[in-house]
Amino acid sequence: MPTHQSIHPEMDDCLETLKDEEEALWENVECNRHMLSRYINPAKLTPYLRQCKVIDEQDEDEVLNSLMLPSKINRAGRLLDILHTKGQRGYVVFLESLEFYYPELYKLVTGKEPTRRFSTIVVEEGHEGLTHFLMNEIIKLQQQVKTKDVQRCELLAKSRQLEDERKQLKLNKIELLTFQERYNKMKEERNNYNDELVKVKDENYNLAMRYAQLSDEKSMAVIRSRDLQLEIDQLKHRLNKVEEECKLERNQSLKLKNDIENRPKKEQVLELERENEMMKTKIQELQSIIQADKRSLPDSDKAILDILEHDRKEALEDRHELVNKIFNLQEEIRHVEDLRDKYLEEKEDLELKCSTLGKDCEMYKHRMNTVMIQLEEVEKERDQAFRSRDEAQTQYSHCLIEKDKYRKQIRELEERNDELRIEVVRKEACIVNLECKLRRLSKDNNFHDQSLPRNLPITIISQTFGTPSPKANGQEADDSSTSEESPEDNKFFLPDQARLKRRVNLKGIQINPRAKSPVSMNKTSEFQGQKEHPCPYSFSVGLSHSLNLFKNRNDSIMSTTPEPPGNDSIVRRCKEDAPHCSLVEEDNDSFGYDTLELDDDSHDRQSHGAPSVHSSSSSHQSEGLDAYDLEHVNSIFRKFSLERPFRPSVTSVGRIRNSCHTIQRVTLNGDSLNSEITLVGGNDKGSFISSVKTGSLAEKAGLREGHQILLLEGCIKGENQSVPLDTCTKEEVHWTIQRCSGPVTLQYKSNHEGYRKLLSELEKGLITSGDSFHIRLNLNISSQLDCCSLSVKCDEIVHILDTMYQGRCEWLCARVDPFTDRDLEMGTIPSYSRAQQLLLVKLQQLMHRGSRDETEGSYNTLRALRNTLQPEEPAPQSDPKASPRLSRASFLLGQILQFVSRSENKYKRMNSNERVRIVTGCPSGLARTSSEAKKPLPDKLEDLDSESEINKRLSLIPYSLVRPIHCERRRPVLFTPTMLAKTLVQKLLNSGGALEFNICKPDIVTKEEFLRKQRTETIIFSREKNLNTYECIVPANIEAVTAKNKHCLLEAGISCTKDLIKAKIYPIVLFIRVSEKNIKRFRKLLPKPETEDEFLRMCRLKEKELEALPCLYASVEADAWSSIEDLIRTIKDRIGEEQRKTIWIDEDQL
Repeated sequence: MPTHQSIHPEMDDCLETLKDEEEALWENVECNRHMLSRYINPAKLTPYLRQCKVIDEQDEDEVLNSLMLPSKINRAGRLLDILHTKGQRGYVVFLESLEFYYPELYKLVTGKEPTRRFSTIVVEEGHEGLTHFLMNEIIKLQQQVKTKDVQRCELLAKSRQLEDERKQLKLNKIELLTFQERYNKMKEERNNYNDELVKVKDENYNLAMRYAQLSDEKSMAVIRSRDLQLEIDQLKHRLNKVEEECKLERNQSLKLKNDIENRPKKEQVLELERENEMMKTKIQELQSIIQADKRSLPDSDKAILDILEHDRKEALEDRHELVNKIFNLQEEIRHVEDLRDKYLEEKEDLELKCSTLGKDCEMYKHRMNTVMIQLEEVEKERDQAFRSRDEAQTQYSHCLIEKDKYRKQIRELEERNDELRIEVVRKEACIVNLECKLRRLSKDNNFHDQSLPRNLPITIISQTFGTPSPKANGQEADDSSTSEESPEDNKFFLPDQARLKRRVNLKGIQINPRAKSPVSMNKTSEFQGQKEHPCPYSFSVGLSHSLNLFKNRNDSIMSTTPEPPGNDSIVRRCKEDAPHCSLVEEDNDSFGYDTLELDDDSHDRQSHGAPSVHSSSSSHQSEGLDAYDLEHVNSIFRKFSLERPFRPSVTSVGRIRNSCHTIQRVTLNGDSLNSEITLVGGNDKGSFISSVKTGSLAEKAGLREGHQILLLEGCIKGENQSVPLDTCTKEEVHWTIQRCSGPVTLQYKSNHEGYRKLLSELEKGLITSGDSFHIRLNLNISSQLDCCSLSVKCDEIVHILDTMYQGRCEWLCARVDPFTDRDLEMGTIPSYSRAQQLLLVKLQQLMHRGSRDETEGSYNTLRALRNTLQPEEPAPQSDPKASPRLSRASFLLGQILQFVSRSENKYKRMNSNERVRIVTGCPSGLARTSSEAKKPLPDKLEDLDSESEINKRLSLIPYSLVRPIHCERRRPVLFTPTMLAKTLVQKLLNSGGALEFNICKPDIVTKEEFLRKQRTETIIFSREKNLNTYECIVPANIEAVTAKNKHCLLEAGISCTKDLIKAKIYPIVLFIRVSEKNIKRFRKLLPKPETEDEFLRMCRLKEKELEALPCLYASVEADAWSSIEDLIRTIKDRIGEEQRKTIWIDEDQL
């Protein structure tokens, strides 16, 4: 028992040691499991493993045919798991299989050089068994090769048949699309006519309303005139009455005057009063005497006295009666005089009334004569209006008849055009049928193997012609993965469409006269060397090539489309000179994704989606350039978006945010970095790690969830770069991580608080990503034509919220309120690179439209354009130092440069529905010097020396980064065209605008002081006043006016806008649109008489400067005013509206 107890622990220790060694061996394999599962093909290893009896048939069937293992990576991983269960023997046999099939992986796992010894088979079966095993494998492979050749021939025949059917369907589709395009044109024409009819009705209604308003005003004026005339007559009547009353009063005043003159004087009155007193005194004395005598007289005397007294009393009574009678007579006389006066007054009143009635009669006679004269004038005006109406109706009917005639001619011409296009399609169908017959004849004549089928693998073409290519256009070979694009990149940067494959373009075999690298020169020499030797199938190749010329010419017609080509095709064209990597040439299944490419059908389909693109450029492309030149042109334009260093967007800035956290550094493998970490965030919130792959190198290096990535340094797309990821957008970070290769260094810090805040805002829906910036659009984008959900116009401001919305090549944005900066309507727009493609297409449309307008009336527009594009003498192909300007593609780019530089075409560009804004500058992310920024576009093609110079000159910037500015003070005002500025300033100041507007007083300096100011200060505007005196305006003069809360009206041109903005002064740029319709209204505003054509030409020359402004401008349209007063009122309204708006500044244009 003790012996057994001592033996068992020793056996257990031995087993544990063996198990530990076995685990150590497999641990080495597990460390390299990712590389092994990525590059191992299980179908190659299972025969050897079965021969060594490590796995059985059931294991092999499970690995190769199980539905649970869809990809090659899964199958290789399952094979490693099965071998792991076999112990040490499985490990040994697996290493020998690696040594036999994958020597590089063997060296990676073991660190030893492969010796190619197969001890396991020799031990199991001996040397004869090994030989027998190898012979069986060779026989199996030969049988598989024969079977695949037979299947390949059958598939080629079937593919030709399907290709013929596809071509026939394609032609039918083109014919249907032609009818569809014709229907869309007719529908669009009907809509346009309907819009014109509605517009004419509105104008007619406005005219009728205006006429009714004027009639009402005229009636009111006539009624007012009559009322005033009546008041005048009433005033005249009152005047006459007052004059009569004054006359009567004057007469009465004469009688009173006579009475006053005849009255007694004051002395006489006093004398009469004195006499009266004396008489009274005497009477009293006499009465006293009489009474005294009565007392003393006798009775007889008393009797006599009584008699006398009685007589006296009687006499007094008689006298009293006489007095009464006299008084009555006086009363009667007074009454009679009153009656006389009354009758006289009545007489005077009657005379006054009679005179008034006479004058009224005369007034009414005059009024009746005036009314009769006015009636005669109204009748004359009515007759003249009737005649004018009849003439206008007659002229309008003639215009309608002529318009109908022209419409009929247009319809006939369009029907003729459609018939010709349908006939062309039918001819192409006949050509396709002839091509099919030729292919069948060549097949019957046993030239099947010598002809060049459409789907011929590129390896056979390279072996035959010496023209190498990494892989066929759109075909998947077993060992093909030379593109630098990762599968995740292909998934993100290409739209999710049907997986269509591009067929091989045989014209691409032509020699490029502008070969740049030794590799391409060698390939060219090989092609030329093989071309000298006769080939037994040269006849068939020549026929198929001649037919392909016409076919490719048709393909070039349909090649103008805003959709970008496949990613593999782009890389193949842009990276011809790159060396091929042999280590990664395996099946595409190892990536887990399928490469997406667009077929020509998709290009045709999308080109018909925009009819203007197809119709405007097809004939030019078919006659002026062949398919190879067009592909070369497109490749040059694609470099604008694909050869940027690593700035696919517009918001990158080279700075690192200050932080109190400790910044750490870690070095990782850039090739696997994209699969090891997942990032979230954007330029506003920063880039944070949201997840780290378990067991990856990133996790071992210490990266955890919540770490903020600040900087990435290393090899990115073949260049050593340093990218600040904390300020990059979500799209930029994704783009940069995918293109890392080799060892890269990450700078990061722990910022869990910021990460939690970001996740909280994402969960609450406050933000959709960490991106936030504003852009100004330089082209019109339609939601229907450009595959997005928001329609925006050129010069509109939008707020970008997510640059990788739902994992697609789209930006989520919101329209910005111009007054409050708030987000309004939300939707998606194309990404930066996609918008560059759209901008290119719109430029091509405008170029062909402009060239067609410029060469109208010439013998043949397309032939003239082709002659301008083609060089007089072709350059020899054998000279590698031939000037690149001799390429027709470069000539086409030169034509585009000349087109965008001409002011007339800029005017058409700015006033067309497809408006674009050409921003001069380098592509995003590239710095440029001030001298380069000031260089104008060349006027001649000879000014450009190379294709790189063309790339530098023509920069496609669809979106411009802008920042908001809020200005409380009133802003200065600039007018364009400048020749109207002086008159408009005077009109504004004279129209009661002294409280809102003012002009700044310029500084008057000598020539020496002026030169010194030029060196030390910013001069906004200057002009020579006298021989040695200058007037100059500096920012201080303008600030003195704005400090008084007034708009400073400037007579300077808009070229000083950048200087003002640099001085923190933000002007209002007001553009008065001048056209042929309203040019006659500007005669009163021009300082000196000029011809209309010259004035219009100068206005258009000034108008092209608007595109270079770093800020937005306001426009006064031609139909917004009808008189000078309306123009001044409209200008005041626009200035007030612009003052309330937010200012958006494009700092790249400063």
